Amino acid sequence: MESSPEKTIIYACSGCSDAGELADRIARQLAREGVGEMSCLAGVGGRVKHLVAVAEKAERVLVIDGCPINCARKTLELAGVRHVEHLELQKLGLRKGSCPVTEENIARGVQGARKQLAAGEPDASSTPG
Repeated sequence: MESSPEKTIIYACSGCSDAGELADRIARQLAREGVGEMSCLAGVGGRVKHLVAVAEKAERVLVIDGCPINCARKTLELAGVRHVEHLELQKLGLRKGSCPVTEENIARGVQGARKQLAAGEPDASSTPG
C-alpha cells in the first residue's frame, strides 16, 4: 500500500474484546469516509519492512485503542513510530466489556477520532521525553 504524504494512516487495536472490535469498525468507517487509509498493525508488530515504512513515512498517524492497555499505540512505539495521534475509546466512555458494537457506538468513536484529528495534537504519552 502506497500512501501520499498528506494522508492519515489509521491503525486499530482490533483486539478480542468488544472494544477491540469497535476500534476496528471505527477505523474502517473512517477509511470509508475518506478520513485516511488503514494499514496493518500486525505487520508493523512483525516488523514487515514495507508496512513499517508506511507508518514511518506517514505525515499523520491515527491509532485507535479499545482500552487503556493501549496495545496498538505500544506496538507502533516499539517499531519506532512516535508521531501518533492516539484515541483511546475508554476516554469516550466506551469501556471494554460494556461497549457493544452498534452503529451508535461506531458513530461516537468516529466523531471522537475526527475531533482528535482536528485538534492535531499527538498523545503526550507517545512522544519522546
